[in-house]
Amino acid sequence: SQRCSINVNENGKAISVESFQTESGYDKLFVNGEAFSGSSGPAGKYPSTGRPITWTSDEIVASPGWKICLTAAVPTTTVTMPPTEAPSSTPPIDAPCAGAWSVT
Repeated sequence: SQRCSINVNENGKAISVESFQTESGYDKLFVNGEAFSGSSGPAGKYPSTGRPITWTSDEIVASPGWKICLTAAVPTTTVTMPPTEAPSSTPPIDAPCAGAWSVT
């Protein structure tokens, strides 16, 4: 079996998932103790500083793997509009990945 850990030293950054496909139920990525497997990746999760992201695999069935990265938190924007219009803002949904971790 395989096992590795990634130590995260940055607060306030969420995980974005570029790809995620592991053997469901057997190959798992743990973020803050929560297991992710199959095609359900940890998108939007905030890893805790001092608590590693951990990968475990039984190596029996090969799957494409995963690629994740940390993205800066999206700032909240308040827009002031005339009283006849409701305020709105549209934060970006997906930010580019400056650094990434992957297993293939």
